[in-house]
Amino acid sequence: MRLEEVLASSGIFLSGEMRSVEITSVTDDSRQAGPGTLFVAVKGFTTDGHLYIDQALEKGASAVVSERPRENQTGVVANPSGDNRPLLPVIAANFYRRPWDQLATYGITGTNGKTSTARMLRWILERNGMSTGIMGTVGHIAGGREAPADMTTPGALEIAGLMRRMVDGGDGCCVMEVSSHALSLGRVETVRFDAAVFTNITQDHLDYHRDMEEYLECKKHLFDLLKEGGSSVVGTYSPGYPDIPGSVTFGTGDTDDYRISDISASLSVTSFTLTRRGTGLKVRMGIPGVFNVFNAAGAIAAAVERGLDPSDAAGSLKDFPGVPGRFQPVSAGQDFLVAVDYAHTPDALTRVLEQAARLTENRVIAVFGAGGDRDSAKRPLMGRIAAGLADVVVVTSDNPRTEDPRRIIEDILEGIGPDAGSVLVVEPDRRRAIGRAVDMAETGDVLIIAGKGHEDYQILGREKVHFDDREEAFEALRKRLS
Repeated sequence: MRLEEVLASSGIFLSGEMRSVEITSVTDDSRQAGPGTLFVAVKGFTTDGHLYIDQALEKGASAVVSERPRENQTGVVANPSGDNRPLLPVIAANFYRRPWDQLATYGITGTNGKTSTARMLRWILERNGMSTGIMGTVGHIAGGREAPADMTTPGALEIAGLMRRMVDGGDGCCVMEVSSHALSLGRVETVRFDAAVFTNITQDHLDYHRDMEEYLECKKHLFDLLKEGGSSVVGTYSPGYPDIPGSVTFGTGDTDDYRISDISASLSVTSFTLTRRGTGLKVRMGIPGVFNVFNAAGAIAAAVERGLDPSDAAGSLKDFPGVPGRFQPVSAGQDFLVAVDYAHTPDALTRVLEQAARLTENRVIAVFGAGGDRDSAKRPLMGRIAAGLADVVVVTSDNPRTEDPRRIIEDILEGIGPDAGSVLVVEPDRRRAIGRAVDMAETGDVLIIAGKGHEDYQILGREKVHFDDREEAFEALRKRLS
């Protein structure tokens, strides 16, 4: 593709010679540059891509877009707006030829439940003969091929590239988790969706967003990106949901378009009735967790609104296997339940511990921490929630990043207070914390290890080291039972 085609509608002036430069790849990472590459230099939060323009050219990049003029440097063009970040989705749309126009595209946003809802929706579509790609927290699948995920919603270039791989690989649908960061930073600004789903909103990411109002406004922007005739699906089961004109709703209210009732949950089965237009659908899933009822309702509603038969959509979930790191049991033959969950917000921790309380025959044990360099205001809230819902609270590290783990723990302990009725254990080392919790567990207990879920790493400083709660829990169980 010629450079003038890649930069169409960008407002960037190209000389006659530059217009015809052939571009075979586009990147904003200079390490991926090579012959035929267009390198787009972006000033980021931790580094500035302009520092690596020379490196990209040395690696053979055919063209560079800079945010500021660079005198007498062949192959470098300047963006007159001075900001390349909004340019990335435009370039992505041009270079990858708007693959979302060839897909039935579903976008899912919300604080909690995005991953489970997305995975359930993909399961429903696939079980009904629609080959479906997915992008999200636990990994991407495009054209049947898996790819790791570094973030919930990748950058604009990666999004468009993955969707092009979906189209070329035979997928007809794409399900995507869409984070508030992605919406705020314009990563999906040129993408268009056939359906947008809002799960819920609770406190999170206030290190990035000014307040909850701004956080909600970011999430609502997903509904601005619908294709003509697209469907809006909004969960009303949690406070703070937006009023989206023309949307259908799912929740437990009498006025909800998809009304949830008759919820039943055990260690192995969750079921409920979903009533639509006066007709009740029985939904039965072989996974635990009342919260999965709401995720399933959102997935079913999205599929039905885009034309799938309601009975086919509901029936597809009977053999849904669950999502890695979402209330995922870990078993070595013990007589108590150990489950790993991604809950890392106050609302998510509340939901998972309330579910544990419903299932336990004895006590609830909670192991959790909080991420460093992230919203610190939620830490004491999570401490208060754990102390109120768990009989034993084990406070430990999560991903401390560049913060002192002990300071993060102190913030959590502020919410627990000296008069908490639960047993309190403080163990900064996460491996030892899990081990201590397993050793404390008794017959009939439910032990929840919260915060990291599917993640197989821990971020210490700026380094990622291998660490998987599921592996650690199994090893602790093996040692105890040996």
